[in-house]
Amino acid sequence: MNYKKLLFDGGGVSQEEKISIETIEKANQPIQFDGNFGLERKFGEKGDQQHYGLVILFEEEGLWHEIKYELSVTYLGLNEEQNFLWQLDRTSPVYINEVIPELLADKLAYEAGKIFYPLIVETKRDGKFLGVKNCNEIRKRWTKVRVDIENYFEGTYAAKYIHLMDERLMEDNFIQICFREDWFIQTYFQSIYKNYNAQLNLEEQLVFPNLDPMALGYKTVESVNPRTNHFGALQLQHQGILEQDEINLATGGYQAKYILSPVSKAIQMIIAEWWVKEITEKKVTLKLFTTDKLSNEKLPTNIAAASIENLVFLDGNKTNKSEKGFWGNWFK
Repeated sequence: MNYKKLLFDGGGVSQEEKISIETIEKANQPIQFDGNFGLERKFGEKGDQQHYGLVILFEEEGLWHEIKYELSVTYLGLNEEQNFLWQLDRTSPVYINEVIPELLADKLAYEAGKIFYPLIVETKRDGKFLGVKNCNEIRKRWTKVRVDIENYFEGTYAAKYIHLMDERLMEDNFIQICFREDWFIQTYFQSIYKNYNAQLNLEEQLVFPNLDPMALGYKTVESVNPRTNHFGALQLQHQGILEQDEINLATGGYQAKYILSPVSKAIQMIIAEWWVKEITEKKVTLKLFTTDKLSNEKLPTNIAAASIENLVFLDGNKTNKSEKGFWGNWFK
């Protein structure tokens, strides 16, 4: 099955395509836990690399902006602290709304965004993101890209943009903050590889990029389905309610579904949704699907999206509709 076509073409699988006998046999089977109702990420002798297609949709007051790109996640091994190291590569341009960026800010962001990848990140063994580990390499890339930007772009705005990047990239903390507020990072690198209780659920306080710094987070029940789903994979469910202090009156919620390989426990799919409502309601939806060919697993076919060839790139935090608008409200 062509999973890349499934994600980006919106066509789905033909009626003639059948689930294999082996897949049927793997469905509705008891989960094989590691230790005390635990989930543990497992790697082969030659390491591990996953390829994905990612779609993130931002909505507010009838406006929507959609980002898509493909990426790979490669396991690099353990560091001295016995934490996991991963390399992230974007394997396609980043696309938004099928409209070519027109503002100078968008074009600058296109070039400047190239410096962050390949990105090396550190996580706990339970999957939780800890930080970026190749800040020096990112700064070296900026030195080279900076020359190209200066040669191509002219004017006061470009000069200010370059100066601002020079200042911010001097500090590791700026790079760390950028990726602590990255939707993919904070969703993919969650603490899911851990021990659950006998009822196969836990309650945790989770924080995501759309929350005000004063927010307490989403009080979330994380549960594991005790049996494999209809295509033989392991399924996790997250259901959360926004908790605020007494001053803030916003309401909100979070829900997510993680689909994992029953053997390696690698993530094959994530569908997640967040919403916060105060004066207006803001909503974010994230969909991540493997683009690797999985011989014994069948992905759902209800994802409709435009052809990737027709999409356009943007790597930044401003909409191409106005100098300050939707993106400015989400990423301050």
